[in-house]
Amino acid sequence: QNVSKNILSVGAVDDAVSGGVRSLAAAAMTGFSCWGPTDDGRIKPDVVANGVSVYSALADSDSQYGSMSGTSMAAPNAAGSALLLLDLYRSLCGGALRAATLRGLILHTADDLGTAGPDYRFGWGLMNTLAAAEQIRRHAGAPAALHIVEDALTPAAPARHYAVRWNGIDPLRVTLCWTDPPGAAQSGLNVTNAALVNDLDLRVAAPGGGVHYPYVLDPADPSVAAAAGDNVRDNVEQVYLAAPASGVYEVSVLHKGTLTNAPQAFSLLLSGHEPAAAGTVLRFW
Repeated sequence: QNVSKNILSVGAVDDAVSGGVRSLAAAAMTGFSCWGPTDDGRIKPDVVANGVSVYSALADSDSQYGSMSGTSMAAPNAAGSALLLLDLYRSLCGGALRAATLRGLILHTADDLGTAGPDYRFGWGLMNTLAAAEQIRRHAGAPAALHIVEDALTPAAPARHYAVRWNGIDPLRVTLCWTDPPGAAQSGLNVTNAALVNDLDLRVAAPGGGVHYPYVLDPADPSVAAAAGDNVRDNVEQVYLAAPASGVYEVSVLHKGTLTNAPQAFSLLLSGHEPAAAGTVLRFW
């Protein structure tokens, strides 16, 4: 299974909303949604959306409507929601989001389903358009507060560092996403050559020492829950701390080797934090 690394792949689940109430327990996996991993072990699908009995326009006439099921319904469901997010960002912030920022935003705010963290069935979870919109509103209200960051790595600046303080209430979540350059063309079945070209790394240094690593899945044992480690396959990485310690965290974006087609733009999404005080000294570990 070879799937583009920079797109948003959408799987299909049952509708999680009934009578205006959202229930994640109702978002069961359908029997027709494809699962990952890709041949090189990347996480696919990226996200899931309702694909069962979706009321939609039909093709037989200009006024025909009906309910249909399939990933072909889940994908436009997610695409339409993404368009609304782009419109909200434009109206509140002006300009447009990078493609990687939009993708990262959707994955950052998705509701986790299945095993904890990302998995090869539900991806990063059920798309939550309201949560994504709230992330945009937080950014619009405080553009310097690091809710949405668009930056780049260059040969002269091979690492970027950001200081944040846990807000004392919510889990701390940091998501890194980038549009990776094209890899070498591949053909044949079950080719496991890595599609990733520029291997960026997300690291979060804790206040008392120690470093938190992003989620990693094992394509050789796809049913095992994600663990923390060095992700060398995906161009989305996330660190999630359910019970952070009080104090300042250092969020770092680095890279391995050389950068193809530098500069390499990247996007960061952060939640559960507040900006660290001006003049905070970073360790630059």
